[in-house]
Amino acid sequence: MSAEIDSSGLSGKFHLGAISTALTGILPGTIRQLAQVAPKLLLQIRPGTSNSLFADLSERRIDAAIIALPPYALPRSYDIEVLRVEPLVLLSHNARGANTREKLTQNPYICYDAQSWGGLKAFQYLKDRKIRIEPFYELDALEAIEKLVRQGMGVSLVPRWAGLDLERPGLDVDIIRNRRYCRQVVLVTPGDSARQPVIRALQRALASGGAQQPEFT
Repeated sequence: MSAEIDSSGLSGKFHLGAISTALTGILPGTIRQLAQVAPKLLLQIRPGTSNSLFADLSERRIDAAIIALPPYALPRSYDIEVLRVEPLVLLSHNARGANTREKLTQNPYICYDAQSWGGLKAFQYLKDRKIRIEPFYELDALEAIEKLVRQGMGVSLVPRWAGLDLERPGLDVDIIRNRRYCRQVVLVTPGDSARQPVIRALQRALASGGAQQPEFT
């Protein structure tokens, strides 16, 4: 890998968009790996939502994006690499109810924004099971949702994102073992990008330094 980068003269700026959970759970190890093999590369990271980052990518304001896979097929002009398949989980803390349905219907519901691509999975789960609940809060910030749940403010259906520590005290987790409701976190790049050497280096850094794939059966 180092030989490939040296011979390519890899340097300059590379603009990478990333959703919030990728910023904290995937990119720290990736950046460390990339810095070792491409010390002359300046990685500029732009945070954002999946749909806003894909718009940036479409307008060539960024070179690549780590986002949730959208609910529609992306144009064939883009290359897609799946980084993580994250099962849907129900987060709670000392909640009323003995099972998932009871916890959802007997406690305040903190909604992961149904307009977000990841939040659509939770919305679909509720719709499929005909569970009608009015959310007490609606957020497009998974880390904030986790904090609210730990404080006993309600329960929430969210993807098991990179960085979510299921072993920490104060959090009860029920895994929804159905791949229909999994969120896929993907690296999206233009197929005709002139930065292919950087993209290949980024892919390898993600594979060796990114967050581990959650166990799911």
